[in-house]
Amino acid sequence: MSSISTQISDGGRIVIPAEIRRQMNVKPGDQVVLSYYDGELHVTTRKHQLEQAQALVKVHVAGKSLSDELLAERKAAADGE
Repeated sequence: MSSISTQISDGGRIVIPAEIRRQMNVKPGDQVVLSYYDGELHVTTRKHQLEQAQALVKVHVAGKSLSDELLAERKAAADGE
Protein backbone atom coordinates (compact mmCIF):
# COMPACT_ATOMS: atom_id res chain seq x y z
CA MET A 1 0.00 0.00 0.00
CA SER A 2 1.28 3.46 -0.91
CA SER A 3 0.72 6.56 1.14
CA ILE A 4 1.67 10.03 -0.09
CA SER A 5 0.63 13.39 1.29
CA THR A 6 -1.00 15.98 -0.99
CA GLN A 7 -2.94 19.22 -0.56
CA ILE A 8 -6.47 20.24 -1.41
CA SER A 9 -6.37 23.33 -3.61
CA ASP A 10 -8.96 26.03 -4.20
CA GLY A 11 -12.20 24.54 -5.44
CA GLY A 12 -11.53 21.25 -3.61
CA ARG A 13 -9.13 19.83 -6.19
CA ILE A 14 -6.73 17.07 -5.20
CA VAL A 15 -3.70 16.23 -7.31
CA ILE A 16 -2.99 12.50 -7.44
CA PRO A 17 0.80 12.23 -7.37
CA ALA A 18 2.50 10.69 -10.42
CA GLU A 19 3.67 7.57 -8.56
CA ILE A 20 0.11 6.74 -7.47
CA ARG A 21 -1.24 7.44 -10.99
CA ARG A 22 1.34 5.04 -12.41
CA GLN A 23 0.40 2.33 -9.89
CA MET A 24 -3.30 2.82 -10.70
CA ASN A 25 -2.57 3.00 -14.45
CA VAL A 26 -4.63 6.18 -14.88
CA LYS A 27 -3.98 8.82 -17.50
CA PRO A 28 -5.28 12.38 -17.94
CA GLY A 29 -8.94 12.26 -18.92
CA ASP A 30 -9.60 8.87 -17.27
CA GLN A 31 -12.54 8.73 -14.89
CA VAL A 32 -12.05 7.55 -11.33
CA VAL A 33 -14.58 6.53 -8.72
CA LEU A 34 -14.47 8.15 -5.28
CA SER A 35 -15.92 6.36 -2.26
CA TYR A 36 -16.12 7.72 1.26
CA TYR A 37 -16.45 5.25 4.11
CA ASP A 38 -15.67 5.46 7.80
CA GLY A 39 -13.66 8.67 7.49
CA GLU A 40 -11.58 7.50 4.52
CA LEU A 41 -11.65 8.54 0.87
CA HIS A 42 -10.92 5.76 -1.60
CA VAL A 43 -10.08 6.33 -5.26
CA THR A 44 -10.41 3.53 -7.78
CA THR A 45 -11.08 3.05 -11.47
CA ARG A 46 -14.15 1.59 -13.16
CA LYS A 47 -11.89 -1.07 -14.68
CA HIS A 48 -10.72 -2.12 -11.21
CA GLN A 49 -14.30 -2.21 -9.93
CA LEU A 50 -15.31 -4.41 -12.88
CA GLU A 51 -12.39 -6.77 -12.24
CA GLN A 52 -13.40 -7.05 -8.58
CA ALA A 53 -17.03 -7.77 -9.51
CA GLN A 54 -15.97 -10.42 -12.03
CA ALA A 55 -13.73 -12.10 -9.45
CA LEU A 56 -16.59 -12.12 -6.93
CA VAL A 57 -19.01 -13.67 -9.42
CA LYS A 58 -16.39 -16.20 -10.51
CA VAL A 59 -16.05 -17.46 -6.93
CA HIS A 60 -19.79 -18.08 -6.68
CA VAL A 61 -20.27 -19.73 -10.08
CA ALA A 62 -17.02 -21.66 -10.41
CA GLY A 63 -17.54 -24.79 -12.48
CA LYS A 64 -21.15 -23.90 -13.30
CA SER A 65 -22.66 -22.85 -16.58
CA LEU A 66 -25.25 -20.22 -15.78
CA SER A 67 -26.76 -20.51 -19.24
CA ASP A 68 -27.14 -24.30 -18.83
CA GLU A 69 -28.79 -23.77 -15.43
CA LEU A 70 -31.19 -21.23 -16.91
CA LEU A 71 -32.10 -23.54 -19.79
CA ALA A 72 -32.72 -26.43 -17.36
CA GLU A 73 -34.93 -24.23 -15.17
CA ARG A 74 -36.91 -23.05 -18.21
CA LYS A 75 -37.32 -26.63 -19.44
CA ALA A 76 -38.48 -27.80 -16.00
CA ALA A 77 -40.97 -24.95 -15.82
CA ALA A 78 -42.27 -25.74 -19.32
CA ASP A 79 -42.60 -29.44 -18.48
CA GLY A 80 -44.57 -28.54 -15.35
CA GLU A 81 -47.17 -26.53 -17.26
